[in-house]
Amino acid sequence: MSLFLLKAGVVLLLSWATAVGCLILRSRDPVYVLRELKDWTDYRRFDPLIVKVANEYSLDPRLVKAVVWRESRFQADMKGRNGERGLMQVTEVAARDWAIAKGIPNFRAEELLVPEVNLEVGAWYLNKAVQRWNATDDAVPFALAEYNAGKSRVDRWIRAAIQKTNGRPVTSRSFQESIDFPSTARYVRTILARYDFYKRRGRLIAEQNEPSEPVGQN
Repeated sequence: MSLFLLKAGVVLLLSWATAVGCLILRSRDPVYVLRELKDWTDYRRFDPLIVKVANEYSLDPRLVKAVVWRESRFQADMKGRNGERGLMQVTEVAARDWAIAKGIPNFRAEELLVPEVNLEVGAWYLNKAVQRWNATDDAVPFALAEYNAGKSRVDRWIRAAIQKTNGRPVTSRSFQESIDFPSTARYVRTILARYDFYKRRGRLIAEQNEPSEPVGQN
């Protein structure tokens, strides 16, 4: 009986290893999958909150999750070098703007370490940026650049793109090519790549029967 159980255990282990191997190979990003398997709770536990706030602000939850991944690797207590806090590395300035817009008095920056609050503020700010650039062929790269570097720099990069294209309308591609901050250019590229990765996986597990098509869905 013990030999039978041992063989069965070996078969199950090999089956599990094969399944994991197939998942890693199909993912096109084996490093991410390995980290996800290692820290499964961290990588998945905020999905319900992400879906909630993304739907509230008409954003694709997978885009919001891609920003969270890039900003904090899902660490809710992370603090940045310039005072950014939490999952979406929200600044105090952005948080104050949100608090004023929502009519919330006496908002404290420490509240940004609360996942629900941080995701709410970050999604609100990202939605504002997406809406600002909705007239473009793809608002997401513009919005991500604004989220990282601010609107004034996005305006400057748009002017540079117009000059390069002899006055033709700026596309998301020509805009990205005009970003002269390597860190922001890399920031936009990595989030777009992670967003595509999440889209290939399908909807987040927490999404159930959501009929709407949020901004950035396609």
